[in-house]
Amino acid sequence: MTAPDLHPIAGRFWRMIRVPWQRDPLSGEGARLYGGRWNAKGAPALYLGASHDVAIAEYHRGLPKPGTLVPYDIRSDAIADLTDGAGRPRDAEVADAVRCDWTARMRAGDIPPSWLLVERMMAEGAAGALVPSVQHRGGVCLVLWSWHDAAGTGERAAVTVLDPMGDLIPLGAGAGPR
Repeated sequence: MTAPDLHPIAGRFWRMIRVPWQRDPLSGEGARLYGGRWNAKGAPALYLGASHDVAIAEYHRGLPKPGTLVPYDIRSDAIADLTDGAGRPRDAEVADAVRCDWTARMRAGDIPPSWLLVERMMAEGAAGALVPSVQHRGGVCLVLWSWHDAAGTGERAAVTVLDPMGDLIPLGAGAGPR
């Protein structure tokens, strides 16, 4: 695969957050600690669904568990698209990365093919990528590797957590659950 062109993106995306991380919805800490299909262990990432049903399916992975569904507004000028426009892999290399048992490869000390794709995209300046959903056929996910809170300044993707009631603000930081 040649490196995909980078495109701007602006829109609403959804993310299921595990209960321990719901007070820090911009952290990407869970992905950093455990790794993911589209991020190596030690590298933070935000995994979001293009729709709430995709976000829920990706989070549950066949095992219903408690979590918090959070809407985000995302704006970036540097997103790679690894889909064919209909939620399927854009080529054979992406299809291999999606089919690969990345956890088994990681445990065996091998580098999953998806991580190699990410390295190339990041070297080209990508802040993230649209990728086919593994859990929701035809669905699309957005994975961000470089982002900042849109309320501040920063490089790469600007992320706004839509939390009008202040429910996700860390306790002791002002507002909180009412």
